[in-house]
Amino acid sequence: MKRILLTVSVLATWMGSFASIHEEFTDGYEFTPSSASTKVQELPMSFYKDGKVVFFRGDSAYVAKIGDSFDLEKAEVCLELCGLGIEGTFAYDAKRRTIYFAKTDELGNSDLYEAKLLDGAYDIPKKMSIEGLDKIRKPIRGSSTISAGWTYRYNRISGFFNPSISKNGDRIYFSADFPKYSYGGRDIWYIDRNKGEKSNAKWAMPVNASDSVIRLNSNAREDFAWVYNDTVMYLASNRPGGMGGLDLYVSRLQKDTVTVEDTVKQTKKTEVRDIWGVPTIMDSVFNSSANDYNLIGSDKIVLLMSNRQGGMGSDDIYRPAPFIAEREAELLPDETIDEPKGFHWVLFFFDFNQATMKPEYEAQLDELVDAMKEFPGAIFEVSGHTDSRGADDYNMKLSQRRADYIRNMLIQRGLSPDKLVSVGKGETEPVIPNATEEAEHEQNRRADIRIINE
Repeated sequence: MKRILLTVSVLATWMGSFASIHEEFTDGYEFTPSSASTKVQELPMSFYKDGKVVFFRGDSAYVAKIGDSFDLEKAEVCLELCGLGIEGTFAYDAKRRTIYFAKTDELGNSDLYEAKLLDGAYDIPKKMSIEGLDKIRKPIRGSSTISAGWTYRYNRISGFFNPSISKNGDRIYFSADFPKYSYGGRDIWYIDRNKGEKSNAKWAMPVNASDSVIRLNSNAREDFAWVYNDTVMYLASNRPGGMGGLDLYVSRLQKDTVTVEDTVKQTKKTEVRDIWGVPTIMDSVFNSSANDYNLIGSDKIVLLMSNRQGGMGSDDIYRPAPFIAEREAELLPDETIDEPKGFHWVLFFFDFNQATMKPEYEAQLDELVDAMKEFPGAIFEVSGHTDSRGADDYNMKLSQRRADYIRNMLIQRGLSPDKLVSVGKGETEPVIPNATEEAEHEQNRRADIRIINE
């Protein structure tokens, strides 16, 4: 009998080598409805042939190319994808000219199907050949009872949803409502393509994508996993601590070292494995208090789905739009700003149009944390603020990102997330009203920390 012992957590040297596609749009951008969005509800997106994007409205599939302005262009009906019964996202393998997608059968089970592109049209979809799915649920003649199926099925539910594919086409990620080996709710899973003659099935048994120690999945819902370059995963979750509804998170592939002990042979060996790290919530450029999900992207674009306020209809496609504002002269180095006294801390001043703290203020974090720990029963509000330049809606989002940034830095230094509330106030509470000079604008770009349960 073997026992696996976790001896080393994460090799941090891997972390810096993973390029992300969203970071370019974190500062200086806001997400606005795509020109492809309409008053009719848009359904989830997937990448397709030639780097184009496919989305659905009802049963109709639309394909659009990526333009030069971070948006979709020339959306038109994609006849070859209509009528296949695709539900949610799909995974397209360009090398094998095959599409994989989820579809619900007459019993209410959602399974994975595949169809091959032949002469410009797809053949009849068939269920994917996956280990463990050889027992099909069927009604027992003369009874309403459903015969027993494979391990992951229960109560008329076989939950395969929203697949996406790895870079080489040998792994498919999906979300599932499997009752066993899950962490609760809907989890992210994957199947690998079988090699050689080791199985009659084309695909191996489903595997939960979450490690038992370093958790990708939670006891809430995880869905819409999409992996960039096989090293960075974007997913949606409604786990506690989010901004509301489904929020977008990012996880990075990490190398982990474990010691495998064979208690029969009395031997040990060290193995290195790849695991997905704990997801980090993306900032308020990407998230809102509504449902934000289905992020996909490339070196040309990042797109997401949301039903946030300000859209065209119910669920819309959102794309990044650059925010352009004129910047005034920098504050001269010999000009200083007095910090207010008492427990209304204003320690953090931000550069124009930035959500990250100016480096010279980081040294004061420890002093702030020590002061906050003197109030063990307190709940603190971290409020973000902007100067008066820029659109009101953009400034509100920028101030929320500033508040979220400071909150996360305090959490990293040991403060409990339950004791910290972040809120963006835009330009509504300036220290200096009607500011005109850069020194005055800078005092308005800040984050305030107050106790709110006194």
